[in-house]
Amino acid sequence: MTTTVRGNTAEGDIAGGSIYKTYNASREPTVMARLVALYLSETAADKTLSAWTEKLEHFLSNETSTDIRGLEEKMIASDRADLLQVALKRKQSAYKAIMRQQGSKSAQTIYSFLMAEIVVNFEQSVWPLVQAGVSRDIVDAAMLDKVISPAMHMLEDNPLMLDKMDIQGLVYFLAGNCYIRWDAC
Repeated sequence: MTTTVRGNTAEGDIAGGSIYKTYNASREPTVMARLVALYLSETAADKTLSAWTEKLEHFLSNETSTDIRGLEEKMIASDRADLLQVALKRKQSAYKAIMRQQGSKSAQTIYSFLMAEIVVNFEQSVWPLVQAGVSRDIVDAAMLDKVISPAMHMLEDNPLMLDKMDIQGLVYFLAGNCYIRWDAC
């Protein structure tokens, strides 16, 4: 479109003042955004479920590994006895938080996604460091940078109001259920 106003020609808009344009770019909602919406609608409808989702049930069991030591043994073996009481409290808190959501399939799915994120990031980024025998400081920094922070970022709108201590509680929960360990084989 070409506009001419008293000798002015423009390929677009002409105004005597400011021109404000609003563009609304539509984007497909992410999986987490859809889960958040589903969680909020379930909460509003107060639905109850009688069974755990299959993926969450997988994380609740400890039948996936030959390393059946508990969290306490793993913390001591990895020279983390100084964190043992905190770890046990946060693990228990994580377990209780998961149990409180047994009536919400979407909340269970959010927890499943978080725990899968934690396990895979641990296996790919932290476990090789443990196997290589690097210092505890390096392993702990990798846990924060490669495991806890990405899981926290994954939450987007965070309808469950989880924080980094909650995510760390899930790490300890997973360690107690044979998914994570900080000592080399």
